[in-house]
Order: sequence, then C-alpha cells, then structure tokens
Amino acid sequence: MRIHYYRFPENTPEKTLLENGCAIVLKSEEEIYAETIPDEHRNEVEYIDRTIAAISLKKAKELMKKYGGAAWTEHYDRSGTFFEATPIKLSGNNSKVKYNKHL
Repeated sequence: MRIHYYRFPENTPEKTLLENGCAIVLKSEEEIYAETIPDEHRNEVEYIDRTIAAISLKKAKELMKKYGGAAWTEHYDRSGTFFEATPIKLSGNNSKVKYNKHL
C-alpha cells in the first residue's frame, strides 16, 4: 500500500493552508478542519499542520508545481508495516518500488 503526503513550505499563508485541507491543531491536541479560524477562537489554536496526508499522486504534484514544498510516498507491506519512504519528483516515474521483495 502507498500513502502520498505533501508538505507546504514554511512561509505559506494561513489562508492557503486552510483552503487546501490542512488540519488546525488545537491546544487540546484535537485536530479540526475548517476554511477559516474565527477571531474569537484564535487563542485555542496551537498551530496549523502544513502536511496533507492520503492525497493522490496527481494532487501532490499539482501542489508542488503551484506552491513548491515537498511530497513523498510511504510504502507499507500487507501486514501494515512501514518499509520505505520515497520522494515524489515532478518529472519521471515515481513508482520504482518492487513490492514483491517485501511480501
């Protein structure tokens, strides 16, 4: 199984992060998803996570082209054990992992 991730650059505006589905992490460690943070609740926010998980490879490449940042794929075997992470590149084939060696 493969799960693709994208991480926005450090200086990405809050509005862009929220519009693209980044989680708002509260001081209570709860994660919520919203397109804006109301001013009356801003003091409850710890930070906005810059990483989006479980997106398509196509979406990860689109975000890299538009905003920069980095994307990667985490590979898991059938038992759910993580065995490798590979960077996603804008050009070329991103599927060089041979799964039969991990089965």
